Amino acid sequence: MKLLNGATLRTLQFGSIVVATSALVACGGGTSSGSSPTSTVSGTAAVGAALANASITLTCKNGSGSATANSNGAYTATFAFDGPCAITATGGAITIHSFAAGAGTFNVTPLTELLLDYIAGQLGTTVSGLLSGITSNASYQNALSNSTVIANAEAAVVTLIKNTYGITLSSSSFLTVSFTPGAPGADADLDTLLAAGAITSNGQPAASLAAAAQAAGAAAPISSGSSGSTGGSGGSGGGGTATK
Repeated sequence: MKLLNGATLRTLQFGSIVVATSALVACGGGTSSGSSPTSTVSGTAAVGAALANASITLTCKNGSGSATANSNGAYTATFAFDGPCAITATGGAITIHSFAAGAGTFNVTPLTELLLDYIAGQLGTTVSGLLSGITSNASYQNALSNSTVIANAEAAVVTLIKNTYGITLSSSSFLTVSFTPGAPGADADLDTLLAAGAITSNGQPAASLAAAAQAAGAAAPISSGSSGSTGGSGGSGGGGTATK
């Protein structure tokens, strides 16, 4: 029997470690390109009631991941990615969307659908165009990872709901606020909106509200170098700068 010398043995051991590490990453349910770091996106999917056991998919600037929400709609996905990421939550006949600027807490609710309507209007596109463009459109990527753009858009949606339904949301940070279905706060806001007809039975914002959000966004377009502007019918909600 031919004995392996020390250098050959070390090479074989290193190769085994690489294979084992690759298998471990694959078990995490995500794919990536380049050298994106492994990070975690989590949040809650709810439409008033929790989207229990919803299927969560994340498609990012680089990389993709998936998760299954628990009975309270909470999900966690850890994978190698470079944000921003489009988020789709599907539970039964309900499919709703959101986005993650990067790692952290990002909810999926009818309010995040409205947020996407507003930002899509700012960028001169539709929600489907915005989400599908995350992997390739630099303007969309910059907008959805810019904290000023996001905060201003959330404020505009809050103002639109106040002006349209007379409802004051408990938090303007509805994209990232931690909440539990059935508890006061952000989840109670969804119940109130559902009762007022702002959310339909399929978990979507009312068509007229979605259209108003997109129109308000179009009245406050995002442009490189812009420091902010006044949102249209939704009230103030400046565009911010579209570059990081």
